[in-house]
Amino acid sequence: MNYGSAMSLKVMSSRMTDAQVFSMLVEYRRQMWTNHCNYVLQELLLPNHKILNSSQLDSSKRSIVIIENRIDSQWLFTVLNSALMCPFNTRVCIVSDNKNQEKAKQLLAEYNLNLNIFWLPIEKCIPNAVLQDSKSFNALMKEIDFWESLPYEDLLFIQTDALLTEPIPKYFFKFEYLGAPFLPRQQSEYFQTRNKYGDIVSFFKVETPIHCSPNPDVYPHLYGNGGLSIRNRTIMKKICENHGACSPQEEQEDVFFSRHMSKYCKPAPLQIAQAFASESMYQSTAIGSHAAWKYFSSAELADHLDKHWRQVWAMVHPKE
Repeated sequence: MNYGSAMSLKVMSSRMTDAQVFSMLVEYRRQMWTNHCNYVLQELLLPNHKILNSSQLDSSKRSIVIIENRIDSQWLFTVLNSALMCPFNTRVCIVSDNKNQEKAKQLLAEYNLNLNIFWLPIEKCIPNAVLQDSKSFNALMKEIDFWESLPYEDLLFIQTDALLTEPIPKYFFKFEYLGAPFLPRQQSEYFQTRNKYGDIVSFFKVETPIHCSPNPDVYPHLYGNGGLSIRNRTIMKKICENHGACSPQEEQEDVFFSRHMSKYCKPAPLQIAQAFASESMYQSTAIGSHAAWKYFSSAELADHLDKHWRQVWAMVHPKE
């Protein structure tokens, strides 16, 4: 490599750090995920929304719980996709502040979506709560009144950055708490650098830790990520009653519940959690994921989204 090329590379490297390059890659994957969700919403879910079993829920046995103040197309996708993928007689529970509940109702009315939704204003549980603030969100989840306000015992919690890729069997709802494994992992991404002539001149690696090493106190069962999780209302309430006051504000709610779970029930084997959802490590057989674009490779993410599209298509075009 001549002196001119070395100078050119030096200028390029001074403009963008390794971490910035990695951030760009993660943003590319996030856009890929978001575009997929919007495409499925517009082309499959909205045109076929009448297939959702929303009008015969008098005998509901379980509920989807979505806690979100950002009412937009991603929120709408999460509502419809989750309703499609859950067993018959699963009701949707929307948790947000009063202002955004009105916005949500207007958005549903705009598309003539007559879903039998259970509306839970956040003000009923914690006055002046700010859902966008992590401490406020964790405080809500550790609040006894919140769990008492929910309509059913068997609950599926899903955030708008999570995805159910296929129908969820009723089997999973028999467990008191399930979430993606907290698998310790160091994510490594490799990049090339080229000179102005297009020749490869070097490689570099960016490493980012995802979860720390297993700790029997913090992650006793090695799973429990809350972004996509199954919860039993009574068990959650008992944990809040007996341990909520001792939980630090900064303790993530899913870590809090996972830490105390074995005192109140027999936790499911790790293999069940792996079959249910994946986060930091891609499991092609898992039925859901949380924040997939942050952790999956581009090829894994593409496979994950392709699986989802095929499942949605099959669900909205059932055979007679």
